Amino acid sequence: MKLSKEKKYNIILLFLCVLFFVLYSFTVVAAWLPQWLNLKHLIFNWPDANANYFFAKLFAEQGVLSWHEPFNSITDNLLHTRSINVVDANLVPMTFLPVLILFGLAAKLFGPFGILFLTPLLATLTVYIIYCLSFYIFKDLDLSFLIALLFFPLAPWLYFSNIVMLPTVLFIFLVSGGWLAIAKSLATKNNIWWIIGALFLSLAVVVRPTEVLWLALVWVFVIYINRKRLKYQRCLVGVLIFLAVFITFLSFNKLIYGGYLSFGYLNLQSGTLPTEFSGQQSRNVFDSVKLLLMPFGFDFLLIVKNFVKYFVNIIWYHVLFAAAGFILLSTNKKLSLTWKKYFLLTPFVFILILLFYGSWDLADPLVKELNTISISYVRYFMPLYIWLLPLSAYAIKKLFSSKDKTNQLAYYVIIFALAILSIKVAFYAKHDGLFKNKENLLNYSQQYEGVYELVPEDAIIITDRSDKVFFPQYQVIVPQGDLPLWPRISKIVDNQNIYYFTDKSEQEIDNQRVVANSNGVAIGNLVEIDKKFKLYKIIRITR
Repeated sequence: MKLSKEKKYNIILLFLCVLFFVLYSFTVVAAWLPQWLNLKHLIFNWPDANANYFFAKLFAEQGVLSWHEPFNSITDNLLHTRSINVVDANLVPMTFLPVLILFGLAAKLFGPFGILFLTPLLATLTVYIIYCLSFYIFKDLDLSFLIALLFFPLAPWLYFSNIVMLPTVLFIFLVSGGWLAIAKSLATKNNIWWIIGALFLSLAVVVRPTEVLWLALVWVFVIYINRKRLKYQRCLVGVLIFLAVFITFLSFNKLIYGGYLSFGYLNLQSGTLPTEFSGQQSRNVFDSVKLLLMPFGFDFLLIVKNFVKYFVNIIWYHVLFAAAGFILLSTNKKLSLTWKKYFLLTPFVFILILLFYGSWDLADPLVKELNTISISYVRYFMPLYIWLLPLSAYAIKKLFSSKDKTNQLAYYVIIFALAILSIKVAFYAKHDGLFKNKENLLNYSQQYEGVYELVPEDAIIITDRSDKVFFPQYQVIVPQGDLPLWPRISKIVDNQNIYYFTDKSEQEIDNQRVVANSNGVAIGNLVEIDKKFKLYKIIRITR
């Protein structure tokens, strides 16, 4: 029996889903599985992922999202990682709480190691969802199939599908799944799909509240173009679902942070915005709107620089095909209404996302200098990479999908070449590709093992950037903020073993010794952990 085109595409996509799930799980299998088997301790390359895993596991096991740290009561909240905040001596998340609740529920279902496969799984499902959603939008099965083929190996997606315990893939899954359910509801008039869609989109908003502007714009656009097909009862149900989800989100904020509108990115000691928002105070309505649209200020040249460096340069081959697609569609006198709507909405989505994130200037010079595919801009631009795929796919389909054998060969060669280029960017980026990421994680494992052999489990480790290596197996201190370090260390040095893990030079350590000694604390003799890092014992000076 001859299979229909749709069934053939589904069989191919099922095979690719299995293949790319394996590829998306590369880091889990190559780096984290050995850590889990050998150390029973997982080390992440992102401090945010380290903190998210800690709180998700805590929620799965104990149903809470805070951890009391007694020494914080006497040290002005000294003990915490870079991606964890402190309230009343309790360690609390910086990430928006719904992310951790969803991760925690998954950890309860899949277990503390199985949770690492959640992101690859959601990434795989998202590609198939986008395939289905594209068909509902464009009514073109070949175009939708080609979008999926381009999406599977898309370099930013492939990379962050491997970087687990971050909300990027979860957010895109919720958004795409929500819109697919809404599309099915509009096509079938099935209220269940409408409820699922409203729930998914509401969860997407509370998972990433910073994306609410462009999501709201798309919502308004969809409602407007379908206004004749929508009954007010459905809209009311959607609003009620959103309010229920949002009120639940605010209630968790109240429970964890002490205020409905408090969240982990605030300086919870002062209630002020983080340093990235400096100068963006709300003195009037205009300032409030500016803070909502452009929380990092407005720097046109920086926006252009970040867009070129982290959007155009990373997927330049898709940008070229998208430009060709734009030209082909613009010169088409019989342009479909769907493409007209796409062209109408696209610039507004790009502008809103670029206005919000484009002026953010990363404080860490090393990250800006060395990182490309792993930098936060790539995470924030993820909706834009995906949004561009229909244009790129249209150009390839229009130019190379004729029945001519030469064109058909070129069609498959181009798809394969684009996949290879994308995989190369994701895996082989010089300083932060997936192979380099694996190498770094294995190096961290060796550092951890070297320290674990010397340091008791109840010790505190002072470290500038290696908190992600040792927490939560060890309590950690990261010297930062305005309060001095050594006077606060002096308050607890008699109660706990304290070590200093650092790559500072001997001259820098000698400078630290002067300050430490003046506070009754000594930095003891060193032990070399590897060629770069050293370990010092912190002791009380006896006079």
